[in-house]
Amino acid sequence: MTPEVLLTILIPSFNGAGALVGALESIAQQTFTDFEVLVIDGGSRDNTADVVTAYAHLPIRFYSEPDEGIYDAINKGIGLSRGTFIYVLGCDDRLAAPDVLAAVFTNKEALRSHVVYGNVRMSSTQRVYDGKFNSSKLVQRNICHQAIFTHRDVFARLGHYEPRYRVFADWEFNMRWFYADWVKKTYLPVVVAHYTDTGFSARQSDEAFGQEHDRLLRQYLPAPVYHLRKTAGRLLPRRLITLIKKYL
Repeated sequence: MTPEVLLTILIPSFNGAGALVGALESIAQQTFTDFEVLVIDGGSRDNTADVVTAYAHLPIRFYSEPDEGIYDAINKGIGLSRGTFIYVLGCDDRLAAPDVLAAVFTNKEALRSHVVYGNVRMSSTQRVYDGKFNSSKLVQRNICHQAIFTHRDVFARLGHYEPRYRVFADWEFNMRWFYADWVKKTYLPVVVAHYTDTGFSARQSDEAFGQEHDRLLRQYLPAPVYHLRKTAGRLLPRRLITLIKKYL
């Protein structure tokens, strides 16, 4: 498919009409306009469809049918998208400021990248999360999904999200692109979104991801980095381990 807009904003939803209003309003306020919005709904029984209709002045499409969870919905949205870049916004999240998309997509370095990411502001603490990542940092914690803009070529080459990881499919996918040599990634020190950190991901566990975390690291990390991580704790003084991790 030839992209028709620069950005697709995907919003997975299910019975979240009240929250969706805020997400769509934050999009409607953007000074940047080269985007489309896809609301991928899981067959809501509330007035989600009416909320979407109220924002018909946006380039918005609405799909509603039962799905197998958030990442199944996102995968459907990727298949329906027309954008060069794809961005996922939770229905209970908000873009941080009216000029945030303009700040990203007027950046020449970002436009030459496969993945662009920034920060989010956590709803519960107002903490800004979480700066630039390196190989070691991604082992310990995830880049927030609502901070990331992904070129559609990344999905074409690396596949979509694995719905079997019901909470952390985005973390597993982040490992795929972050450790891929061909992916050009750019960090921008901007707050992209206000992220509701008391939502689905905070309230659910992901047993499959937890059980397979080490296997995923072995699969995606460069072999020398993986083996250094496994042996460093046994062979090196703690201060040296910290220094090594800083630069991995």
